[in-house]
Amino acid sequence: MKNIMEARKRVEEMEKIFNRHLELNKSLSDSVTQLNQEQSTYLQLLDYYQSQTYMEDLDLSNKGDFNGIPCGVLSEDGVYNLLFDRINLASQLRELADMLEQ
Repeated sequence: MKNIMEARKRVEEMEKIFNRHLELNKSLSDSVTQLNQEQSTYLQLLDYYQSQTYMEDLDLSNKGDFNGIPCGVLSEDGVYNLLFDRINLASQLRELADMLEQ
């Protein structure tokens, strides 16, 4: 009887782990799909960030012409930090890919 109780507990615990990993896999897959779908818009943002238009918009923002609208894209480090975060994420994903193949 004790062995059956231990086995039930073990199976319940493993079922929780199994279901959690199914959820994690789906969530990661969905995120990868979204990033793939949005890659062209990210490249559009990088082009803007490196353009003369960005500099002109930054100047207008500094003059107060964009008061009342969100301008995080014009912040000193906003896009740079996004770029850096993506580089770090790429590194983490490479490590994760190796781990997932185990």
